[in-house]
Amino acid sequence: MKKKVIIYALLILTVVNLAALGTFLFHRFRSCARTRAEHVPAEGFEQIKQELSLSAEQVVKFQGFRKAFHSELDSLTAQQNGLRRQLIQELGSATPSRERLSEINGRINRLQIEAQERVIDHLLDVKAILNPEQQTKFLSIMLQRLTSSTGPGKYLRGD
Repeated sequence: MKKKVIIYALLILTVVNLAALGTFLFHRFRSCARTRAEHVPAEGFEQIKQELSLSAEQVVKFQGFRKAFHSELDSLTAQQNGLRRQLIQELGSATPSRERLSEINGRINRLQIEAQERVIDHLLDVKAILNPEQQTKFLSIMLQRLTSSTGPGKYLRGD
């Protein structure tokens, strides 16, 4: 009975990771297909800069945070993608090892948690340089972006 639960849990986790990989690839290829001409000039960071009326000092700090944040996040994403490839390769083997699949899946999950922690750290860094009025506007922009069709992360990356 316990073995069946583990098997079902592993299967569910594998499906979730494959779905995440598919979603990532879909958005990656979709964004690559866009041209610069399609972008609205006031998108991303420029829009935030304008809407929050950031000072020159705030812009410099914000850009420094963004550069470091995206460097870390890109590294974590690359690691996750490598592990997802390993997961797919193991699934495609003649006799996939459930133990190996579980281990790979656990590593992917730990990287996802680390990425989420980096996002929180980044948002707290940004919030720290904003005055109370700017903080309120920033949180409003984030909420709008998270619930809009542009999707999460758009306010961070500035795509």
